[in-house]
Amino acid sequence: MENLLWLFPVIFMLHEMEEIIGFGPWLDKNQAIINKYPRIAASYEHFSPSGFALAVLEEYLLVIIITGASLYFANYLVWLGALIAFCLHLIIHLIQSILIRKYIPALASSLVLLPPSILIIKRAIAMTSYSLTSLLISTLLCVILMVVNLAFAHKLMRLVTKTIKSQKA
Repeated sequence: MENLLWLFPVIFMLHEMEEIIGFGPWLDKNQAIINKYPRIAASYEHFSPSGFALAVLEEYLLVIIITGASLYFANYLVWLGALIAFCLHLIIHLIQSILIRKYIPALASSLVLLPPSILIIKRAIAMTSYSLTSLLISTLLCVILMVVNLAFAHKLMRLVTKTIKSQKA
């Protein structure tokens, strides 16, 4: 089980690297698309590569903490919920790309990493005895945590970007 658990941080970072590398240039070239969705545009109004990278680091540390705690306590329910929530995140990227009918940074890694992530989930579930209800509750709580943490990560990104811009002025 230990080997399976450490695949989550690896998969997470592979996906996030595509976003870190590609999102800034994509955003510059596709601002008109983003402006069609005011709530999304507002969340990236204060984007900078450094701010985005720090937000990803914060999320990555959370994934590592969840993985480490799951191993330490030999309880994999939160880890499974987090990995399932991450898979939902990958599916959201696929839907985003379909809706705007264009490549977005995250599409390639979502397509490549979703199938092995699902296989890891299936294998982990087979190795544990968690009920469907427990898995659903854990997943729901992890999705809520993911949304709350995403808001925090965006605030962190905004703070870093404002700090960088004020130092340049």
